[in-house]
Order: sequence, then C-alpha cells, then structure tokens
Amino acid sequence: MPSQTNRQNLEKAKTRLKDGKAFYFTDFTGMTVAKLEKLRRELKKSRGDYLVTKNTLGELALKETGIVDEHLSALFVGATGIVIAYDDPVVLAKVLKETEDLKIKGGFVEGQYFDAAGVARFSMIPSRQVLLGGVVSSMNVIGSFVYTLEGILRSLVYTLEAMKNKEAK
Repeated sequence: MPSQTNRQNLEKAKTRLKDGKAFYFTDFTGMTVAKLEKLRRELKKSRGDYLVTKNTLGELALKETGIVDEHLSALFVGATGIVIAYDDPVVLAKVLKETEDLKIKGGFVEGQYFDAAGVARFSMIPSRQVLLGGVVSSMNVIGSFVYTLEGILRSLVYTLEAMKNKEAK
C-alpha cells in the first residue's frame, strides 16, 4: 500500500506533467545545486519545468496522464529528472544541449520517442519564431514576384494599346 506522501507526490507530478507537450529525460548525477538552479531558471524562461521524483512515481505519473511508450521505462534508471516543455520543445532541447554535466537519456515529443541522439538532432532545429520569420519573408518574396509580374503584364497591355491606337490613326 503506497504511503500518503507517495500519493501526494504522485498527484503533484501528474499535475505538472498533464499540460506538457514534450518531455526530456535527463541524468543530473554530478551536477552541483547551483548548476541545477541555473538550469531551472533557464527552463522557466522558456516555459519549461524540471521535475525530480522517484523513478517509480515518475513512470506511474506519466502512465496515468496518458503518456505510454515501451521505451520510457528504460529511461527511469538512476537519477532521473524530467524536463517538461509547455510551449516550444525545440527551445528547451537547445537549453539542455548547452547545459554542462547534464546527460540526456531520451525524450518524448508530441507522441514520439527520441533517444539521446534524436534529442541532440532535435535541438538543431531552428526555433518556432525563426521558422515563422522564414515563412513570412518567403511570403514577402512571393508578393514582390507577383507585383513584378503584374507590372510586366501592365506594360505589355499599355504597349499593345499604344500600338492599336497608332494603327487606328
């Protein structure tokens, strides 16, 4: 029978996990408290959170929030911290990649499992704002192209109109 403390910790973990869009599993062994606090601050800036709990409680909390994958149980070995992304998962992957002494075990992003190498590749994707900026600039280029084509067609019509008027005289 689980203790009252474990039940409370499970409910707290489920509350923090339920709104997450992505989860990264890390091994924080060897990190100082100061580095962990710095990591937590960086994650909060990017709409993320860092959850440290017992492995069995963490795995159970994920299962009870509907996050199930056969690879996840292998990640709950040793010291495990779960990074929860509430917004853009790419930004948090970049923060984790840049954090010294933090080992990435794997991740679960939008229903798909990634191993440590997959998370590292994921961190190389440009952020959402950069991608949206690229789309907007592409749309501006397309708009300029359409405007240029319209100008060419307008000039052709004026030229044909002038030739028609010249022949009519």
